[in-house]
Amino acid sequence: MKVFNLNWFKKLIFWDREDDALLGPAPIASRPVRATSPYGTSIWSVGGGKGGVGKSLVASNLALALSRQGKKVLLVDADLGAANLHTFLGIDGGKGALSSFLKDEISDIGSLISKTPFPNLDLVSGAKDSLDVADVKNAHIMRLREALKKVEYDYAVLDIGPGTSSNLLDMFLMGNEGIILSTPEPTTIENNYRFLKCLYLRQIKSIADSQEDGVLNSMLQKIFSDKWSQRVKTVSDIMEQLSMLDFDQGRMLREDLSATSISMIMNQTKREEDARMGPSIQRACADYFGMDIGYLGSVGYEDCVSESIRTRRPLVMHYSASAAARSLEACLGKLMNRANKNQPVTIQF
Repeated sequence: MKVFNLNWFKKLIFWDREDDALLGPAPIASRPVRATSPYGTSIWSVGGGKGGVGKSLVASNLALALSRQGKKVLLVDADLGAANLHTFLGIDGGKGALSSFLKDEISDIGSLISKTPFPNLDLVSGAKDSLDVADVKNAHIMRLREALKKVEYDYAVLDIGPGTSSNLLDMFLMGNEGIILSTPEPTTIENNYRFLKCLYLRQIKSIADSQEDGVLNSMLQKIFSDKWSQRVKTVSDIMEQLSMLDFDQGRMLREDLSATSISMIMNQTKREEDARMGPSIQRACADYFGMDIGYLGSVGYEDCVSESIRTRRPLVMHYSASAAARSLEACLGKLMNRANKNQPVTIQF
């Protein structure tokens, strides 16, 4: 039996100082909290470090599967560079585009919501033209977060473009649940590792900058000083060294880093060892990030998947008996169980 070799993956975990340049200004916020609305809307973000791995396929079919359970779902195409979520539903683009909201051309996100042919499922289409994510300011991301907190839906499912820019990271962190899509290819795993590392660094920066007393910032500066820098090679090392300096600060940071629960789906698996990569990566992430990355399961490669995309007929609707559709349903079940265990904490500002 072939065993997944994690040595090359582990080498990537070591601290990369160039990550500091990737993170950009910290978001304008107090403390990161789970994005819940007075209506109980739960926000799910589907993203990752690499394109072409099935994010739109999974986002659209998870939303459809939720709607078939009687949940009221808003599907949001937040892939600013290549918006095509409507194609996966077999419909034309909506009456407006998310880019109009993000560029302050309209003030009410409700005016962008379009009905779909599927009961309980509505859509906010993406950019009509490619929108450079660099043009989207953090204030726009926070405005979108606040708008989604107020929509009257059980779930808002966001399909987010690939990459590690600060705006994409902030958009991913809006969710109660973050779902990262991977495939068994080493390039995808490497990109998702980098996405996770930047995600946690982004959160740490945001949490530290939100503190008025600057205590956490001072401790982090000490941790990265010349005297300590050789001890800090991973995100887990940051947590350990911080807890040694101040146990309460370390506990607080760990709790805030868990504000968005993160899970992974391994897509396009072809062999048994491909599916086994998921639990192996989960264990490696626990060791080197010091955080629980849930593994929801694998979705095998099937011709019906590409056929569903080509014919614009959603997988869980028109190929519901396929192994891929059943796997997605199983992933959804695990995600809902995981979400129920991580009930949101409401913090008043």
